[in-house]
Amino acid sequence: MNEATSFGPSFGLQILVPVTMLLLVPLAIAYVRSGSTAARFVLVALWLRYIAGAYHLWMFRPIAAGLSGNAVVSIATTGIGLLFVVRFANLAIRWVVPVYLMMAIVLVSAILNHDPSGAINAVVKYLYFLVIALAVLQAHRRDPEGHFIGWLMVAFLPLTVFQFLSVVLHLPKGSELDGGLVWIGGYNHEAAFSVALVAGFVVGCFARAAHPLPRAIFLLAMLVGIQLAGYRTAIFAMGPLAVATLWISITTSVRRDQRPFMAGVGAALAVILVGVAVVFYADKFADIATIAANPAALIKPPGEFTWADKQVLSARAYIWSSYIYAWLEGGPVQHLVGFGPESWEGLFKVYPHNTLVGTAYELGLVGVLGMLSLWLTMLWVAINAKGERLMLIAAHASFLLLNMATMPFWQVEGLGLYGFLCGYTMYRARALASHRREPIAVRSTDWRPAPS
Repeated sequence: MNEATSFGPSFGLQILVPVTMLLLVPLAIAYVRSGSTAARFVLVALWLRYIAGAYHLWMFRPIAAGLSGNAVVSIATTGIGLLFVVRFANLAIRWVVPVYLMMAIVLVSAILNHDPSGAINAVVKYLYFLVIALAVLQAHRRDPEGHFIGWLMVAFLPLTVFQFLSVVLHLPKGSELDGGLVWIGGYNHEAAFSVALVAGFVVGCFARAAHPLPRAIFLLAMLVGIQLAGYRTAIFAMGPLAVATLWISITTSVRRDQRPFMAGVGAALAVILVGVAVVFYADKFADIATIAANPAALIKPPGEFTWADKQVLSARAYIWSSYIYAWLEGGPVQHLVGFGPESWEGLFKVYPHNTLVGTAYELGLVGVLGMLSLWLTMLWVAINAKGERLMLIAAHASFLLLNMATMPFWQVEGLGLYGFLCGYTMYRARALASHRREPIAVRSTDWRPAPS
């Protein structure tokens, strides 16, 4: 899973091993304090993925049956979760039906394209997402206050520690922008690293039971880390959740009778910060204004793209066009169910950089409808959740924006992010359903006979 054909800069084992040993200490403390088997599973699963990313020179290479080290870790994590963590009854929750639909589409597409083995990797990824989501749901049911989420922040320490070391030791990586440098802690690519930091920011936003100071420091570290990683998609996608978190934090920091006033103050501050961000990131996001001014200019066959066209959005429009026109040139079967899961590998130099574009090429129109059904189902669950509804909707909006210029569903880091978000969302929605089912308590004075 997430194979790589080229490798970014990496720390040597003389740094990786001792730092990993040190990082095991907070992990052990968080493991003990997390409280439930499900919470501990999520903690270790995410921590292992982020540690493995630092060892990409070794973990991206085949080690068993043609599988990379990352693939072995992901498969083992999924298997352990299904066998020993996830309750069988939770697999039947109606909100996860779209996940099974996507796995069925993957299998049908692989069979019709005569590549059944190509479905294995994709199915494991969906199962990984499902296991993380249901484990988060179960952990929250055992810990309604969500204390385990605060301890879950420890899983992201490898990212911040190694990124800090990359700055101190001056180990940058060339960015997707010409002449740019990014700081990604010796990890392979800024895309997966940034998505992992986004996952950390999402976790920190919902760690409401954690101590305010460590939580604030953690959220700041995630935001600074995303900035240092320099991945524009992640920076842009964080907008809705960051604004919602700021507004809610300001509004709920005072007494209830003062909240209407603070809500206005928070809204004004959010508008100011958005304006500052627009000015600060004007150069980085100038391409968006270019496309918005004339979106039809980049809707054309890839052969008609000029050199200047290919520079817009780091050639994303050109990449999308290459996939879309290749899919259109397919037959009826390909239009319906695509060319098969991960069929682009070996044919294109880069991945599609858009989940819906990639899904159309791999799984066709049926796959796109299936993916949309999954996203819209979880968004509907967020809309009907009890508590933190605005933040949940904003978090789902941020995730959907992330999918428009990169592919979290192709990266295990992204599946961990969405797994946590969906698990938390389902818990909030189930809490509302349970609240509605509770019988209304009858006051003791209601049944007493009236005095004669």
